[in-house]
Amino acid sequence: MKKIVSGGHAVDLPYEFLLPCLCIEASYLQEDTVRRKKCPFQNWPEAYGSDFWKSVHFTDYSQHSQMVMALTLRCPLKLQASLCQRQNWHTFCEDLPNATAQEAEGWYVLEGVDLHPQLCFKFSFRNSSHVECPHRTAPSWNVSMDTQAQQLVLHFSSRIHATFSAAWSHPSLGQDGFVPPVYSISQTQGSSPVTLDLIIPFLKPGSCVLVWRSDVQFSWKHLLCPDVSHRHLGLLILAILALATLLGIVLALTRRRPLSGPGGARPVLLLHAADSEAQRLLVGALAELLRAALGGGRDVIVDLWEGTRVARVGPLPWLWAARARVAQEQGTVLLLWSSAGPSPARGPDPRSAPLRALLRAAPRPLLLLAYFSRLCAKGDIPQPLRALPRYRLLRDLPRLLRALDAQPSTEATGRGRLGDRQCLRGRLELCHRLEREAAKLCPPRLSRDRRRGTGWNP
Repeated sequence: MKKIVSGGHAVDLPYEFLLPCLCIEASYLQEDTVRRKKCPFQNWPEAYGSDFWKSVHFTDYSQHSQMVMALTLRCPLKLQASLCQRQNWHTFCEDLPNATAQEAEGWYVLEGVDLHPQLCFKFSFRNSSHVECPHRTAPSWNVSMDTQAQQLVLHFSSRIHATFSAAWSHPSLGQDGFVPPVYSISQTQGSSPVTLDLIIPFLKPGSCVLVWRSDVQFSWKHLLCPDVSHRHLGLLILAILALATLLGIVLALTRRRPLSGPGGARPVLLLHAADSEAQRLLVGALAELLRAALGGGRDVIVDLWEGTRVARVGPLPWLWAARARVAQEQGTVLLLWSSAGPSPARGPDPRSAPLRALLRAAPRPLLLLAYFSRLCAKGDIPQPLRALPRYRLLRDLPRLLRALDAQPSTEATGRGRLGDRQCLRGRLELCHRLEREAAKLCPPRLSRDRRRGTGWNP
């Protein structure tokens, strides 16, 4: 725009944007006169800050794993561009380390990028910056979570071939801080939406899980914090349902199981109420010992060995499926009791009436009860369960094996020998050690029935 101004007069010059390259040039009307140029906003970023970014036209050419943005500038300037990420549209966009884009003739390119709507370019000029996100309305993948038993289930939905990873973290660790190990899963089934489930064990209350796409260099990282405030009540309800299911198993086995013959798999379903990591390790060691000592290809069914399936179908459906298998294959249910279970019934308890009635109707060989003497005393066992055949571990292990129809060649008696005596001895010693470690974590109980036994020695 050009205007003629008389000497001593002011003039108004309209403009669209205040820019660092917006200048005023003054000269006399005569030809070949000196021209004077002044750019009043060149070193005044506070004046042109917002107008500068409004004047820039951004065009998104991103595709696949390449993030590309072309800029049309009113001023011949060089800008810096780097990646940043938001957790949502209302939060600050945090810079990603070592994620500076290369510029060529106004095109800014960065390879190996997860094209997510909240993974954006941050353009900077002097002390001013602007965040421009890909012009996409929906991400190519999403994640949600669910809690089942002692595990966290991450549900991934993806329209692209990609690998996703997750690890436990904490909000104070930032975007790149996590606690090993890292769990991963891949989508390799094409461009249609595919749902994948990644199951990881719980770390500790208050922890969050960091989720990201791991087959690219730069990925949007999402921090998910499971709400476990309801878990204590949920575990109590689950324990009640599990006890009710156990009673259903007893009744169903009473009606359905034929007499055991010498052949068949005859699995052992090991039910327990372990409430600590030490007790769960002990249960796993006992299951290994039973499977080795029973011989004949006998199987021991325990939830600890089927964590993925339990998390996928749920504890109760898994328990019913195990019950059906035990009934079909003429197996046995072994209830491993501990002081972590319901408190002992002292006097009449109306809640124990259904339990007592169902247990009275059950044939005794179908349901056996065992307990570790360092973790449970006879007085800890509820009154309705005291009519069951009881086995104090590890002292009564030979009797328990006989009740479980162990093969004669592997039954632990003074006259018999074990198929692999050294292996069984190692498993037995492991059970002894884990029982002592679990007992250290149990609250002290005073009971005349709890004594230190020598246990079974193969």
